[in-house]
Amino acid sequence: MRRPDAIVCCLAGEGPEAMILAEVICQLVVKGAELGELEEYEIPDRDAIAAGAVNPPRLKRRGFRREWLERLGVAIERDAISRLSAQDIVFRLLQPRP
Repeated sequence: MRRPDAIVCCLAGEGPEAMILAEVICQLVVKGAELGELEEYEIPDRDAIAAGAVNPPRLKRRGFRREWLERLGVAIERDAISRLSAQDIVFRLLQPRP
């Protein structure tokens, strides 16, 4: 199973693992923001599009890092979601990779 699929399946399971995973995702965003680790991306200005702009300006936003998805998938594959607390998983995911 691909790792993003494992994340979706775990969240859809609605069991205790789903609740832990949801908590991990929330904590990653909060802690990532505190540490300045959120990924930057741009989106088109919807208000400008609604106003009829042909080339709407792009707005800078920050969000969940894509690499965290891969690492979350690994955590699920290794059954860390059932063995560790959400806080422990977040701590490990935020550690730099060698």
